[in-house]
Amino acid sequence: MKKRKRWMTAGLVALVLISGCLAWFYGLREEAQLDPNQVLEEPLQNMAAAKSFKYRLESTISVDNRREVISRIQGERNSSGSTHIKGEMVKTPVDIYHIDRTTYNWDDSSKKWLVISDINSNTSNVLIAELDPLSNFNFKSISQVEKVGFEKVGNRKCITIKCAPSVENELMEVALKDFRYKLWIDYKDKLIRKATLSAVSKNNPDARLNMKVEFDDYNREITIKKPDLN
Repeated sequence: MKKRKRWMTAGLVALVLISGCLAWFYGLREEAQLDPNQVLEEPLQNMAAAKSFKYRLESTISVDNRREVISRIQGERNSSGSTHIKGEMVKTPVDIYHIDRTTYNWDDSSKKWLVISDINSNTSNVLIAELDPLSNFNFKSISQVEKVGFEKVGNRKCITIKCAPSVENELMEVALKDFRYKLWIDYKDKLIRKATLSAVSKNNPDARLNMKVEFDDYNREITIKKPDLN
């Protein structure tokens, strides 16, 4: 009886090991068959259609050997299009809400909220990358698509892809050229989890914009309320 139990235990262990090896093998096979051009298409569509998400964004400018941080913020957007960002821009603390075409900007010096209507201001256009990070992923066309490998973002395994798109972003197009992107794509959920981009200034070829953004909580319920003005 004891011998039979030992054989059964050994058989179960062997079965588990074989199952694990098969899963690993088929996982590698699936990864090897991923075409970066095909992988790109659906995540970009899903990103554009996302109703809500949270994000972390950092943008810097490098000139020669100097590197200046433009913005380092955390943000969230809900299904109604309201956005809240908090962090630092040009070495200044920021706390901004954009709700129903109105911007609420915390003024640290007066300790008050400044309320600005979009009709009377271009604030939302100036802060387009921070308030709407998806605007950085409107592409007219994509070239030089290259699969780099696989990396984890959090606990999600992602395929990493480099590409050189033509962007559809008026503010970026006017000032920048030679756009280069690296994307971390969750190929199971077909979502972009992380991205970096770099571009060269049209006015100064030695100046380069670099941006890093990470996305989370796609299409989850996010509550954003305007701040208490009292």
